[in-house]
Amino acid sequence: MSDFNKDAEKQEQLLKELEIENILAETHEMADREKMKRTAQKYRVKPKVADIFSNADMKPRLTNANPLDLDKEEADDNTIVGDKNAATIQAELIMDGAEEKVQTPEEAEREAKEKAEREAAEKAAKEPGKIVTLTPEYAEDTRFSGEVLSTADAFRESPVIENITSIDIEVPDGENGKNGENGEKEQPAETAAPEKAEPEAAEAPEKPEKPLERVVAKVPIYRPEDPKDMLNIKAGRFSEVVTTEYEEYIRSKNPSVITHVIRPEPKPEVEEEEKEEDERSTKEKILSAVVGFFSKDESDDDDIPQEKSKTIEDYTGEDDEKSILFELNHNIRKLFSRTLIMGIVTLLSFILTVVTRIFPDAIISAVPVAPAAYAVFNFLLVGFSVFVNRVAIMSGLTPLLRFKGNSDTAVAVAGVAAVLQTIASFFMLGDMTVFSVNYYCVVVLLAFFTNNLGKLIMVLRVKDNFRFVSSKGQKYAAKIYNNEYVAGKMLSGTAADRALIAYQHKTGFPANFLKISYAPDPSEDLASKLAPITSVIAVVIALFYGVVKLSFGGAINTLALITALAIPVSTLLAVNFPVKRLCKNLLGYGAMLSGYPSIKQFCDSTAIMLDANELFPTDCIELEGIKTYEEYNVDESLLCGIAVLKEAQNPLANAFDSVISETGESLPEVESVLYEDELGLVGWINGERILVGSRNLMDKYSVETPTPEYEERYTSKGRQITYISRAGRLVAMVVTNYHADQELQAELQRAEANGISFLIRTTDYNITDDLVAKLYGLFYRSIKVLPTGLGHVLKEAQTTTEETSRSYLITGGKAASLARAVSGSVKIKSNISLAIMIQLIAIVLGILIASVLSLYANIGVMGSLEVLIYAVFWGVAAIAAPAIQKP
Repeated sequence: MSDFNKDAEKQEQLLKELEIENILAETHEMADREKMKRTAQKYRVKPKVADIFSNADMKPRLTNANPLDLDKEEADDNTIVGDKNAATIQAELIMDGAEEKVQTPEEAEREAKEKAEREAAEKAAKEPGKIVTLTPEYAEDTRFSGEVLSTADAFRESPVIENITSIDIEVPDGENGKNGENGEKEQPAETAAPEKAEPEAAEAPEKPEKPLERVVAKVPIYRPEDPKDMLNIKAGRFSEVVTTEYEEYIRSKNPSVITHVIRPEPKPEVEEEEKEEDERSTKEKILSAVVGFFSKDESDDDDIPQEKSKTIEDYTGEDDEKSILFELNHNIRKLFSRTLIMGIVTLLSFILTVVTRIFPDAIISAVPVAPAAYAVFNFLLVGFSVFVNRVAIMSGLTPLLRFKGNSDTAVAVAGVAAVLQTIASFFMLGDMTVFSVNYYCVVVLLAFFTNNLGKLIMVLRVKDNFRFVSSKGQKYAAKIYNNEYVAGKMLSGTAADRALIAYQHKTGFPANFLKISYAPDPSEDLASKLAPITSVIAVVIALFYGVVKLSFGGAINTLALITALAIPVSTLLAVNFPVKRLCKNLLGYGAMLSGYPSIKQFCDSTAIMLDANELFPTDCIELEGIKTYEEYNVDESLLCGIAVLKEAQNPLANAFDSVISETGESLPEVESVLYEDELGLVGWINGERILVGSRNLMDKYSVETPTPEYEERYTSKGRQITYISRAGRLVAMVVTNYHADQELQAELQRAEANGISFLIRTTDYNITDDLVAKLYGLFYRSIKVLPTGLGHVLKEAQTTTEETSRSYLITGGKAASLARAVSGSVKIKSNISLAIMIQLIAIVLGILIASVLSLYANIGVMGSLEVLIYAVFWGVAAIAAPAIQKP
């Protein structure tokens, strides 16, 4: 029984000892954590302190230059309240125990004046013959020609200014000075002397004459950047004495000066151009007038200032900004007015088409000549539209001579066919009791409207992009890495199937902006190939219909119908509208996509190069704590570690930047640094090896570290551990916590959804594939942290600086901007292809249906309202279907 009690007591004693040990361990751990937090607080980035104001308007009201000084109201108990004067100040000094005597302002001023007169008299007695030069005041940044420009003799009876850059003034004796005060000056350079100096100078014994000293004043000399014929000398503010003496000297009988004549700049002689006599024949003049009418707009001639009408082929520098903006604004005004006019005309034609189809009997009963009036209205609308869009029609018909086309060809051919139909309809009105003619011009007018609207959106996009390109600040140009072998090695192990890697680097100037912005898009390519074919098909079917049906009017109607259905009504709008929306979105991210060539350049990208500093900027790394293992020179050792981190461009160094700038500490010079993959950094400072990295790196160089169990206390909650050692001794353990950048996270996830992988260069062993995938919510196979060799290739590509780069994709340097632009290019490419495919289906299907129905039935079965509904349906589908999936 006694043994059992002894065992129980021993167990209880052991439990108590174990409990005490646990309590002590927890206490030591809490103290250790608190010490680590205090140490980390010393090096942690300090948040900005907001200004605190005690007043509502939040404006400081300090009366002292130094805010730490006491205000007047914060005086001590011995302060006398009231206005300050000599008596009150003397009283305060007496109360404070001081024996200093206080003078009144009048007494102080009188004493200072007497003192100045005595000093002037003594100085004049000692140096009666010295030349005094008055030097003007200069600005802070004034440049001088040298210490001494030249020497100048004293003025004589025939004085000569030997150097225009200096002014010498001789101080005469008392008598001459007195005369100078009365205005009786015999020498031009004599000046007035003080009154007190006159009696003292008279009493002084005669001394042998000494040669006058020459003191030459320094005069600033303006040196222009470019050599010019005129030299402007900027002098300071001359004193009143110098000004008076100079004016008197100029008014003297025979002043010897160097005359400086300011000649007016010669005006450039404008040679009047002699008007050449027009020796052309009348026929040539008429033909030239017709061609000129169809080759210029109604607002292109006289309203453009001559100095702004010069042709700018492309943006080459700041000198072109005003001209390009003027041209863009001019085009926007023209296209806006043209779009507005065509919108009104299209609306009128649409209303006429619907009303005449729904209420034909009521209209004819109310207006007996309604069919004729309807024909006249259509003729006027079509004729006016052709006049407004004459430039587009001419530019669309011209390529047909070479069996080619453009975005205006189809609508131009349909416009000519509509004019022919409206003219021919006057001869096919019948008995005026029914609307027997189907006018398909409403589809043509709709196409004119959508074409102008698409061009307007394009020019607005170019203007917004140009403002970004011409703005101040460092620009970065995006490119595709062109070494396929190295790119393939970088992407090995990722989900990418092709080696097309996008990256960005600094550029001095974005070139070829206008050329890329106005380059043809897929709608232009489609029209150039399809428009000539559909035009020939329309003519063939119309001729065949006229021969089979023996109807000239039916052939004209068939031509108008087929050409109207062959128009890709919303192609320009379907391409430019999503591109404009994407570009506007990118501008908010600090990126600029010039046009469709830019989309084509990056639409097949499979990866993006990123630097670890872009993934984890300063705000994304939190310094949790620093545990030090040495008491001697800890700060110096930590600065060595920070210097190695900074030299290697490690993201962890960003957390210490503000501390270094605030404390003013200078980092030691790093002799060399090397990053060992997945281990850390090895650097040398003053012959000592500095290690910054993982436990494995410390073990490799025989540096003792805490146990893994101790390390797990800090890594269990997702924190990272970085060790710092100096000369083989462990200095500190840095505990950090990494966070994802929210803006970049959203864009990386968007890019990953479009099949883009990410190649990362880092010198921080904590940044791994798993860490990036976890923090940014990405698939681990979409991420690859490059080894050191390939990382140097990435760094070299990103740090390249070009004088000029093509303006495919220009950013402000943010990784989120590049990721957003590349993923947008990949997505919008498929959207544009879908819109083009829908338009192509609409054209082919429409021509087939119209051809079959017109040949086997009659052209009259194809009503104008049905054709309009068909065109509107496919046009809306081409715009809406791609818009469902936002790029």
